[in-house]
Amino acid sequence: MGIIAVGIFMFSKRKGSGKFMKKAKAKKIIPANEEIGAHLMIATEPNEAREVPESPEIQALMRSFRQCIGADNVGLAFEFQDLSFEPSPGKSILKDISGVMHSGSFWAVMGGSGAGKSTFLNVLMGKTRHTGGSVLVNGHQEKMNKYKKLIGYVPQDDIVLPELTVRENILHSARIRLPSNWKDDQIQEHVDTLIACLGLSHVSDSLVGDTRKPVISGGQRKRVSIGLELAAAPMALFLDEPTSGLDATSAASVMGLLRSISRLGVTTIAIIHQPRQEVFESIDNLLLLGNGQQIYAGETKDVTGYFHKLHFAFPQNRNPADVLMDIATGSGQQYSEDLSWREDSVQRLLDSWRRHSSEINSEDEKGDVINNAVKPVTEVRVTASTLAQQDSLKHSIDKRGSPFFSQVWFCFNRAMLQQLRNTGSFFFEVGVGALAGAVIGLSAFSANGQLFKGIYHFPFTALSSAVDYQSAIQIGLLGGLAIGMSKKYKSNLNLKYADAYPGLAASAAGVKVFGDEKQIYWREAAAGHNRYAYYIGKVLSTFIRMTLSCLHFSVFLGVLATPLMSFSSIFASNILYFYCIYGFSSCISMATKREDGPLLAVMGSLILGILGGAAPPLSKVKSWHMAWLWRMSPGTWFTEIWFTQNVAPLDYLYITDLAAEATGFSFNHVALDMGYGFPQLAGGNTLTLL
Repeated sequence: MGIIAVGIFMFSKRKGSGKFMKKAKAKKIIPANEEIGAHLMIATEPNEAREVPESPEIQALMRSFRQCIGADNVGLAFEFQDLSFEPSPGKSILKDISGVMHSGSFWAVMGGSGAGKSTFLNVLMGKTRHTGGSVLVNGHQEKMNKYKKLIGYVPQDDIVLPELTVRENILHSARIRLPSNWKDDQIQEHVDTLIACLGLSHVSDSLVGDTRKPVISGGQRKRVSIGLELAAAPMALFLDEPTSGLDATSAASVMGLLRSISRLGVTTIAIIHQPRQEVFESIDNLLLLGNGQQIYAGETKDVTGYFHKLHFAFPQNRNPADVLMDIATGSGQQYSEDLSWREDSVQRLLDSWRRHSSEINSEDEKGDVINNAVKPVTEVRVTASTLAQQDSLKHSIDKRGSPFFSQVWFCFNRAMLQQLRNTGSFFFEVGVGALAGAVIGLSAFSANGQLFKGIYHFPFTALSSAVDYQSAIQIGLLGGLAIGMSKKYKSNLNLKYADAYPGLAASAAGVKVFGDEKQIYWREAAAGHNRYAYYIGKVLSTFIRMTLSCLHFSVFLGVLATPLMSFSSIFASNILYFYCIYGFSSCISMATKREDGPLLAVMGSLILGILGGAAPPLSKVKSWHMAWLWRMSPGTWFTEIWFTQNVAPLDYLYITDLAAEATGFSFNHVALDMGYGFPQLAGGNTLTLL
């Protein structure tokens, strides 16, 4: 009896240890509300896993994420049912896509060109509004925009500022997007830890550069782009082809980083294009699309078993990802002896997945046990978060992001730093501003300051010579055109420093803000940056260079043209008109393509200058009953300042009322003319931000 008892005891231990080993071999997904340990489960063989101690940097990053996200949060899980998108009737890009992406899971979206991968990502994120189906976040149907502060998006193109270093780019994102109660030393430590985890410590103080003049490698730029989003400690991370353009080693490094991120509790969803075999096998879950529909959705380790049941074979010497791409694009006949796959194979794959899903659904409803079948992800539903968890999530959203004035300060500092790195363009701009003022001043130099001649008061009326009502108006017109047009438009679309165009050109300076940096603006606005803070910081940063350029322009113009108006009036009118054109050009750049913005801004500035009341004269325009159109242009108010200031002092000598009637301008409205610059500026900025 004792021997039998010992045998039963040993058998029970072996049976229990077998269950334990099965659990150890399973993938370990760490949800956001689970205490993160000091190790990771890393697969070394297909059926073997081992524990590898984490680096101190990863452990520090985990603690930082935990502090930011909070221990009570459940993370973000996404459930989508019958998701469809039709941009126009009869044109379907996505159709009936269903599935669940749990918190802390790592998903790859694959498919051929035109399969709908990017559209699916945009629809799931809420960037594109779906036309059918539903998307649930943590079991609740809410607008995705509500969670934008908790979601990171890495676009396919590396949208980073080339004038800043690696650390400066990431630090700005962290300061803007991390919780407002974080102190600066905490943010600095978080950024340093993140840079170490990204493997960028050795280039942290190097300028990022751009594609025309690269400073760091393409793989490093990609990690910087990912770091901009990780700096905010998001709960979900979406990536559009993060390995595109990278070599195999860099791609493997990026994918390994994403896998580690998902272990921190971050739901990671990436579009992957032609991954190497090691990268493909490291992916937890796979969504395979074809013609905008599902071909497969589930765990990556089960994908080969599913296609084996469809009579496809995976050669041992081929990358499974390459075989899947051939099958998904309709070129998989070479992997099957079933001749029926030679015709309309993609549609048959879609029908097979729908049939497989409905069979699983019906079997599950009957309670039957399914053996050797791939259970589709559509059957696993997200458990709706409780009211307490929703409140915790809302509190996490509310505390994200620095205060408004802090964001203005950070944006201002960043813009100033960009300008300090472009000192050559700054001095060039100031120099050509002086040259423009000198050229216009020389055009009136021979007049010796006599920019107006009228009819003498009685009894000297008969002694009056030929009148000159146009010189003062023409100087105002030329000054307005110089401010709006003197920076020459260049057609080089890859120009690194767009604000290095020669001259004053407020139009080119305005285009720079939302032209070259339009992608930066939209990326940051979508991540929760305050749009007004961004623009105000930019405008304030340009004030110094604009003021100095305008100062040199005004000095040379005043010295050579010697108008009767005071220098303070010359400078004030010039700087206000400068900012009017700046705001106008910003509006143009927001509403047009990047390559069209500079040309349209210059043309718009030319039109505003022509509508200054010089030719055709404002008096003629009034007879057309179109003075309202000319008064909408800041050029008319600018020209009226020059006319008034140069004519009004001569009222003791000439009959100025006749000049006012002949030209159509009014006197004694200088305060109104000056003040008109402020609503023009404010209106332009408001339209831009809208």
